[in-house]
Amino acid sequence: MALAQIATCPGQFQHNLDRHREMIARARAAEAQLVVFPELSLSGYLLAHGTLEQAMAIDDPRLAPLLDASRELPMLVGLPLREPAGGIANAALLLEDGEVRGVHRKLYLPTYGMFDEGRYFVAGTSLRPVDSRLGRLGVLICEDCWHPSTATLLARQGVDALVVMAGGPSELDLGDEPAAAGRWRWIVGATALTSVRPTLFVNRCGWEEGILFGGGSWAVDARGRDLAGPAPALEEALLVAELDWQAAAHARTLTPIPEAERFELWCEPLDRDDA
Repeated sequence: MALAQIATCPGQFQHNLDRHREMIARARAAEAQLVVFPELSLSGYLLAHGTLEQAMAIDDPRLAPLLDASRELPMLVGLPLREPAGGIANAALLLEDGEVRGVHRKLYLPTYGMFDEGRYFVAGTSLRPVDSRLGRLGVLICEDCWHPSTATLLARQGVDALVVMAGGPSELDLGDEPAAAGRWRWIVGATALTSVRPTLFVNRCGWEEGILFGGGSWAVDARGRDLAGPAPALEEALLVAELDWQAAAHARTLTPIPEAERFELWCEPLDRDDA
């Protein structure tokens, strides 16, 4: 599986499409079976009132070049998705065999600090695996991964791996590494260990409107061991991680953590609050 860490530009679709095409060519040359792009990879992140203009329906003709490329190499791309019932979702699409084969809509829209997603997007209402040629994938978009319940629920639905597509901004710490890179490594590693699933994290890099996006894409196996990366913080990069499905399944038999989850403990305080 290839992780395409790219620098997108807000509202510049053709530029962003060109970045996708280049990374797709590199992933094909590396004989990857799936390439994953960051959150809102086709539109850029800081769209504000431009969100409506950049939003695409699921049958938008602008997706045609990527759908065509997906006949040879499936991909996960991020975009603002125009919903038939109204509103725009921050979404990930699985493109495979020239079709849209799966959709995940971001569940948790941060609206604090520099974030204003709740103003422009509608939140997803369900969490389901996405089935691909490569296997059953649990797709999370950035803030989704900061809520431990999401990975647990996907693990209980039998996903083979977790994929985190992020547009994670960061401040520069005292060194050369963006401070958020360390936080993401903690989160990705903990997600892999507690879900007992390989976890692949692809973040964008570059600057938008004076905001730094910290890269650091990374992949770990079901026991938290490095598969690829981390990628450089400030540069575009393509990482290729080789997933061993047999080893991942064996790890789940050794530490069946999600299968032992006591969901009644989740329900009890909620029921009590309603009483």
